[in-house]
Amino acid sequence: MKAFAGVVAAVCLTALPAHSQSAQKLRVITAPGVTRMDRKDWKNTLSVSGKSLVLDCPKCNPIQTVTVPVSSIAKLQYGQNAYHHWAAGIATGVLTLGGGLIVGLMPHHQHFFSIDEKGGKVLGIQADKSDYRQIAGMLQQSTHLPIEVTSKDAHYLNGFNTQVVESQSK
Repeated sequence: MKAFAGVVAAVCLTALPAHSQSAQKLRVITAPGVTRMDRKDWKNTLSVSGKSLVLDCPKCNPIQTVTVPVSSIAKLQYGQNAYHHWAAGIATGVLTLGGGLIVGLMPHHQHFFSIDEKGGKVLGIQADKSDYRQIAGMLQQSTHLPIEVTSKDAHYLNGFNTQVVESQSK
C-alpha cells in the first residue's frame, strides 16, 4: 500500500505543468556566478520556466537570478542531515519537569539538493522541510534524470526515480 501511495504521489508531482512549478522557501548554498549570499535567507525561489531552471536570490551578489538550461544539467543529488536541539530540549525539560525534553530528543532534518551542470558548475540549495519533495518532483520532471541518493537517505524520496549510490564519507 505504501508503494502504491508513493507511485501515485510521484505521478501527481510529475504530471503538473512545467511552467507553473516553483518553490518559494529555500536557502542558497552555492550558485554559478554568485560569490556572496545571506546564509540565513530563506526567501529565495526555484522555478522551472520552459526549458530552464531559474533561481531567484534577492540577497545574492553580484547577480540575483541564476538561469540553468535543463539540457545542461548532468546530475541531481539529494542528501539530508539530522541534528538535535539539545540545549533547547534540556532547558525546556527543566522548566516543564521533564515534559519538554522530547524537543531535544527528536531529530530535525535538513534537506539538500545539488544540481550539477555538464560544465562542472554546481547549484546547491537547502530545501525547507515542507518543500523538499516538491523540489525533487520539479527537478525530476524537468530533467528526466534520476536523483542520486545514499541508501540511508533513500526513504525520504520514496516514490521518486532515485539511484542509490555509495556514501562519500567513511
